Amino acid sequence: MENLNTNGHILLVNEPLEYATAYMQDKNPKNYKLFCANELSIDIARAIIDECYIANENTKTIVIAANSYNIPAQNALLKILEEPPSGIVFLLLTQRKLTLLSTIRSRLPLINQFHKEKLPPFALDIATLNLQKIYTYLKEKQKDFNNPHLKEEIQSLYLDCVKLGISFTPNQAQMFEEAILWSTQYEKPHYIFLPLLLMILEKRNQNLSLGK
Repeated sequence: MENLNTNGHILLVNEPLEYATAYMQDKNPKNYKLFCANELSIDIARAIIDECYIANENTKTIVIAANSYNIPAQNALLKILEEPPSGIVFLLLTQRKLTLLSTIRSRLPLINQFHKEKLPPFALDIATLNLQKIYTYLKEKQKDFNNPHLKEEIQSLYLDCVKLGISFTPNQAQMFEEAILWSTQYEKPHYIFLPLLLMILEKRNQNLSLGK
């Protein structure tokens, strides 16, 4: 990490905020500046830009860690990420590359340090899924606030479907990617799972009618 020979990197990690805190522990505060938030806002983006123009004798690494990056903040950072002042290096930490705009991703190389863990089964049995079970599940999900494992639940749902032999079109598979993105934007869980579960129920019923 110390030998960055570009404008910086995007680093995919399990927990951006925790990773950033640990990463900064042994760093010289004169040469490393941390901007850390649940959501990277336009105000934080402006503070990052201001920090980039503060003179420093050595290379200064700007560490940016967030669970979500709002679009105005990302747009504000575009130019300085592409053409930073001399001696400035960026390290962006995120869980998902889709959290970042494609224009951001095109400016910095991406390194995947995401540690994949075995996911538990989804809360519902896909093989016996029906509308009543979906309704009951979503009703419970309305009480599910600030769930740190929401992304993992979406991934478990997808994997359970694959194990059951349910295949998805590219557009349907994209729904899962979008759901994971929504989970980082603090969307309500029952809104995220409703279209997924209805789509899966339809696919499962189609498979049953075809004898699959």
